[in-house]
Amino acid sequence: MTTLAQEARHSVVVLHQLIERIFNQAEGSDDSIDLFLSHFHPEFKMVTPQGKRLDLNEMEVLFRQLQGQREGMRIATSEHAIISQQSEEVTIQYRELQMMNGINQSRISLAVLDCSTAIPRWRYLHETLVA
Repeated sequence: MTTLAQEARHSVVVLHQLIERIFNQAEGSDDSIDLFLSHFHPEFKMVTPQGKRLDLNEMEVLFRQLQGQREGMRIATSEHAIISQQSEEVTIQYRELQMMNGINQSRISLAVLDCSTAIPRWRYLHETLVA
């Protein structure tokens, strides 16, 4: 695995640790949201599991609304696979498992990360629920 691929995989893990913290902690309890947002490219786009398209501003609004709203949620990622690497951009696929109150929800995601900066910045994310 190349250094950029390792950075991309590490970014997936770290970002989901931040998401878990955001879901579990009340607004204003720490700087998790700002740290979370620092991982995204200004032109970030995503497609949610429901097929809704979001840009960075819309995603920020969503996560600010969700902050502290899913106490007890745990998130794990696995099956990290590098799909392609072009110069300093890595496309990675991974499985995400969200666990809360005995209910598990799994999704497969595809992300494009710009690894040209010290912290890889997410440019694109597409999430698909797993039946």
